Amino acid sequence: MRNPVLALVRLGPSAVYALAAMFLISMILLTNYPSSAWAWWLHMTILPVMREPISLLLAAPGVTFWGALTILTLAALLGTNLAIRPERYPKTGFIHAHVALIVTALAMIRVTNAQAGLSGFSLPQVLRGDWSMLQITDSLLGMALLGLVFLACLCSHIAMIRRICA
Repeated sequence: MRNPVLALVRLGPSAVYALAAMFLISMILLTNYPSSAWAWWLHMTILPVMREPISLLLAAPGVTFWGALTILTLAALLGTNLAIRPERYPKTGFIHAHVALIVTALAMIRVTNAQAGLSGFSLPQVLRGDWSMLQITDSLLGMALLGLVFLACLCSHIAMIRRICA
C-alpha cells in the first residue's frame, strides 16, 4: 500500500505541468469556441493557479505558444516516468519536483497580490473599496497542488538523504 501512495504523491509535479498544458489548451478552446460554457469553465478554473507561470514561460525569449505546450507536455511525461521509477534518476526527480514547487508557490503568492486597477499594494488603496485581495485559500486547486508538490519535494529530499547515508 505504501508504494502506490508514494507514487501518487510523486506524481504531484507532473500534475502541475499537465495543468499548465491544460491551461494552454483552454486558451485554444476559447479561441475556437468563444461561446462554449465548458471552455470558459475550464479556463476560469485553471486561471488563478497558472496565469503567472504561463505568462513567465511565454515571455521567455524564443518560446512560442506551441513550444510552451510541447515543453509542458514533455515535462509531465518525464515526471510520470520519474514517479514510477524514482530510484533510477533521483537527482532529476529532485529538480523536477522543486521546479514545480517554485512555480506553484510563485503562482499562489501572485494570487494573493492580484488586484484590479492598482499598480502596487497599499492599505489605504485597499480600504477605499477596491474589489482587491484574493486569498490563497480561495484557490482550492492551487492549495491542493501546492500541498501535493510539497510532499513530492519532501519525498525527493528523503530519497536523497537515504542515498547519501547508504
